[in-house]
Amino acid sequence: MFAHPQCPCTRASFGELNRLLARSHGKVAAQVWFFQPSKPAANWARTGLWESAAALPGVAVHQDLDGAQARLFGAETSGAVLLFDTHGHLLFQGGITGSRGHAGDNAGEDAVISLLDGEATKVQQTEVFGCSLLSDCQAPHNEAIK
Repeated sequence: MFAHPQCPCTRASFGELNRLLARSHGKVAAQVWFFQPSKPAANWARTGLWESAAALPGVAVHQDLDGAQARLFGAETSGAVLLFDTHGHLLFQGGITGSRGHAGDNAGEDAVISLLDGEATKVQQTEVFGCSLLSDCQAPHNEAIK
């Protein structure tokens, strides 16, 4: 997952990630990459959201300096999730919330769980709701990953 440390909607994404991890029975190694611009203080990304992500069982949290990792993977919006198989093939990309700041059942989370369970799913992409990863999070941003 890619996250903006100032995006209030990302808290719902972490709630859904926690639910997803609980349902996955250890089948996934999760990482959260927090956008960190190079100009602000070094601990700019270390917000309550960082602490929330770090508290999720089995989640590795990283700083994404100037969004280098987000750019590499084509993620533009806080809450963007990418699921790869053990061979590095992309299986899913998108959001795991149904709308901005909304926790609860949604197509993204269901698709990821199906894929982890080895089941077929017609959903390999969903829209991502949140702030732009590469900005100061002043305006909402929706990403329809293509």
